[in-house]
Amino acid sequence: MAEPACLIVCSGKDCRNSKGYSALVHVAQRTEQAMTAPCQGLCHGPIVGIRDAGGIRWFSRVRGLKMRQAVVDAAASGRLRKRLRAEEIGKRRNVIRGSSRLRPLTAHGAQATLRNSAAR
Repeated sequence: MAEPACLIVCSGKDCRNSKGYSALVHVAQRTEQAMTAPCQGLCHGPIVGIRDAGGIRWFSRVRGLKMRQAVVDAAASGRLRKRLRAEEIGKRRNVIRGSSRLRPLTAHGAQATLRNSAAR
């Protein structure tokens, strides 16, 4: 059986300060595999990547409930909804800036990330 997809949430300052970031972190935390990444330099936040056997795909403006659900569904099934395809950032496909600094998105890590964003 194939390894489940991994959600990668950008933890850059602009993404952390974007509307819907904390909800995105909570949703990602409930998935089987979730990571945080340093700023990806895309700044259409919050942004999230889905990494699977085919590489990584980045999506911008993951703010609302429907977008968050579309990301989780895409990670689980491998199929993208039309709404999600419209927000894909094609120029950054298969590229993760600072990949050596990926961190697991655990309950403790999520609280620290959310605390840091609230302090700014």
